[in-house]
Amino acid sequence: MTEKSHGLERMLFFSDAVIAIMLTLLALELPLPDAHDPAHLGEALAAHGSQYLAFLVSFCVIATAWVAHHLFFTHVSRGDQALVTLNVLVLLGYVLIPWASKTLGEVPNGAGVVVYAAAMAFLGGAMALMARHVVRAGLLDPQAPPAVITGIRAWATATMVMFALSIPGALVVGRWVMLMWPVGYLALRLVAEYRLRRHRADPAPAYESTL
Repeated sequence: MTEKSHGLERMLFFSDAVIAIMLTLLALELPLPDAHDPAHLGEALAAHGSQYLAFLVSFCVIATAWVAHHLFFTHVSRGDQALVTLNVLVLLGYVLIPWASKTLGEVPNGAGVVVYAAAMAFLGGAMALMARHVVRAGLLDPQAPPAVITGIRAWATATMVMFALSIPGALVVGRWVMLMWPVGYLALRLVAEYRLRRHRADPAPAYESTL
C-alpha cells in the first residue's frame, strides 16, 4: 500500500467514525415519553412529536449523505491536502446535524427550520465543493462511471440549493416549508434516473459539464 492510498484510507476511516458518532448522538438527544401508564404512551409520544420528526429527518439526511460520500470515495484513487481540508468541512456539516436537529424539534415559529436548513445547505455545499475538486484535480479512478459521479455532484448541489431556498420560505410560512424537502428529493431522484438512462445511452465521460 502506497503512502497516498494509506492516507486516503485513514481519512475515510476517520470520516466513517465521525458519521457513526453523529448518528448515535441523534438517538441520545431523543426525549423520553413521560408516561406512567401504558394507556397514555401514545399521548406522551405525541407530546414530543416534533423532536421525533426532526430525528427521522436528520437520520435520513445523514444516511443519504453517507451513502453518497461512501459511493463517491469508492471511485477516488488518490488524495491531496485540499481534499483532506474539504472533507473536514464536510464532517463539520455532519457534526452540526445533531444540534440543528434539536433546534428544529424544539424551536418554534420557523426559527428552528432556518437553523436546520442553514446547516444542511452548508453540508450540501461542502460536499459539492469536495466533489468538484476531486474531478478537477484528477483524483478520480479513470474507470469511474460518469453517471455515478455526476449524480452525486448534482445531489450535493441540489441539497445546498433546496435547503438554502427554504430559509426565506421558513420566514414566510414557518415549519410548513419542510414539506418542500421530501418533494425536492423525490424530484431529484426522478432527474437522476433520467440522467442515468442518458449516460447509459452515451457513456462518454462528461464530468466538467455538470454542476
